[in-house]
This record gives sequence, structure tokens and C-alpha cells, in this order.
Amino acid sequence: MKKVLLNEDRRLEVVEASPPVTPPGGVLVSMKAAAICRTDLKMVQSGQKDLSLPRILGHEGVGEITGSHNPSFKIGTMVAIYPGIFCGKCEQCRMGVTAKCEKIKIFGFNKDGFFRSIIPFPEEQLSSLVPFPQGVDPERAVLAEPLSCCLSAVDKFRYVKKERALIIGAGAVGSIFAALLKMEGWKEIILADKNRERLSRELPEGVEVIDTSKSSLLESLKDKGVDLIIPACPDGLNWPFWEIMNPGGCVSFFSGNRKGNELLPIDMNAVHYKELTLAGSYGCNIGDFRSALNILVEGKIDITFFQFYRIPVEGIPDGMGVLSRQEIKKVIINRF
Repeated sequence: MKKVLLNEDRRLEVVEASPPVTPPGGVLVSMKAAAICRTDLKMVQSGQKDLSLPRILGHEGVGEITGSHNPSFKIGTMVAIYPGIFCGKCEQCRMGVTAKCEKIKIFGFNKDGFFRSIIPFPEEQLSSLVPFPQGVDPERAVLAEPLSCCLSAVDKFRYVKKERALIIGAGAVGSIFAALLKMEGWKEIILADKNRERLSRELPEGVEVIDTSKSSLLESLKDKGVDLIIPACPDGLNWPFWEIMNPGGCVSFFSGNRKGNELLPIDMNAVHYKELTLAGSYGCNIGDFRSALNILVEGKIDITFFQFYRIPVEGIPDGMGVLSRQEIKKVIINRF
């Protein structure tokens, strides 16, 4: 079997390894599809706060049970893999907030991830495996993780008026956010980016775009009020966004700032008098993940606009380069 290791010098290495054995009470998962996230690219380029090295990256993946010592998982079952390993016993887990588990470990961050041919799951990790029907395209199901992160962010604003939404950043996650808001019935969805090429492709139909290389968001939206803002890129809120918010509007702190960059001070009077809701969002809970997988399996969301760049597992270094150059929005590993 093959695995792709990020070494301590942040160099990617393709390694041949012996296949793992099925753990007692656990299963083996042979990978069928994985995806490279821009967070994976960030880890290679500059690291990440939860990353420990050396590490097998990858936190978006689906596979097939090919070895089982557990009656709950039969050989041949297809599973999507929730990226967190959670205890299920702490107060946060009992509340369903598994992303805040007191003992949380994250595949591809501080636990070896999905960029390998076969993954052993001991019995205590089986709660991270979510079955889905045979016949569902693994390349569709592999988007459960990014979609669940988008769901988690949007669900924090259940009572917002679904009129006009602004998504900042037209990468893969920005496109998924646009598809999710379209599915949820938003009347107007605006996607902004300084890269004109990314605004011209791989977007859901009917999305309005703003090229911020030509004009600022404040200039472009000065005559429009916005009900929801989602930054799907670093530094996406580093401007006086509150000036264009409608009363009762919502702002997701989905993306943070680049290291060393400071946010502008927020006008608390504007937040107060407009009754704005500001909420952070990092990762997803197991409930979000199951909901996202169900949405994809049942075809409730249109993702046909994606033009996947497909590679074998040993092509991951090449896929990182393609993603870095912004030649494509989503890189899929479909051969292991």
C-alpha cells in the first residue's frame, strides 16, 4: 500500500508500506476517494495550529470496509469518514458538539489522515464512520466534510432573513457555500473574489459575482444591504463590513486572519443598533456531517458545476501544486 507523508521539514514523501491488519473489534477501510483541502495546502506551505509532524494528511475521505472484526460493519459497506475522533462521553459530546470534545483528535492534523491506501479503525474510532448506500458516487460523498463545515456555519443563523448573502472567496468552499444557500432558498447570492478567473467557473447557476480587483466591496455594495456575510478565505472580514449590513444581519467568522494580520476594530455601536449577530465557526459536528452526507446522497444539492482534477495517491504533490496555482477548485484522489 501507499501513503503520502508530510515530514518535519514539510516535504511530501510517497512511501510504500505493508498493509495494516484488522484491529480487534475494528475494521479496515480501503480508500475510494479523498480530496485535497486548501488547509492541507496551508499545512505544507506554512503549518497549522493543530498540526503535528510527521503526519499523513487528509481529512476528506470515503472508503469501503474490506476487513471487519465488528458485527456492526459488514465487509462491502461504504463509509464516509468524519474527520474527528471524539470520546462520546464528555459534556460537549453528550450535547452533540463533537468538534469541541475534550479529547478531540483530528485526522490529518494530529492523527494520521486519509492520504493512504488502507486505514485501520480500532473499535473506539468506529463512531467516525458513517455508512452510505452502495451505488453512490464516492466523488460526491467525499464532499460531506466541506459541506458539513458550511452547514455548521449557516445553522448558527437559523432565523436570518433569506434575502441577500455575500460570500467572500470563490474557491471550493465559497462555491459549496453558494450551492448550499441556493438549496436553502436564498433570493440573492453574491460571490466576491479578487481573482477574475475563479469567478468565471465552477459556480452554481444564478450566482452574482463581484471582482474586487476592480472595486472594493463597500463601493460595489453601497446601494445594497446584506443579510449574511460569509468569509471563505483568509482576511475576508478585514474591512468595515458592518457598514453594508441590514438590521438583523448575520456575520460568520468562518475564516480567520493570516498570521501577523490584525482585524480592524469592529464598530460595536453598529453591531448594537443594527442588532447584528456575529458567530465563529471552526470544523463540524458529527450531526452536521451526517446531514451533509444525506444531502449529497439524496441529491438535494447541485454540485455538478465542479470540474474535479483527478489524481492517484502518489500524485498528491502534483495536486498540491495545481491547487496552489488556483488552476482548479477541487482535487480528488480516486486511485489508491
